[in-house]
Amino acid sequence: MEKEPQQIQVNVDPNSYLINMMNMAFDEEIFHFLITSGNQGRQFTATPKHAKRIFLLLQKQIEEYEKKYGEIKTQLPERPKNTNETQKIGF
Repeated sequence: MEKEPQQIQVNVDPNSYLINMMNMAFDEEIFHFLITSGNQGRQFTATPKHAKRIFLLLQKQIEEYEKKYGEIKTQLPERPKNTNETQKIGF
């Protein structure tokens, strides 16, 4: 006897955001992401394993994008020399 497919409701935010700041910090158990756009911010957390999966997916998508549209030229911004934040990286 075949089971009917299970339907899962997913709330997908239909808005696109121009990300103007992203900070990330991590400890042994979790990665913390803070992404802001204008006056809106979203905070996300992921286990190291899931953070690596996000990285691999983004890497694959960027490689496919660059094959189709050309190289994306960018770099990580430099951290101000007067900051005490040693673990956080972002832009």
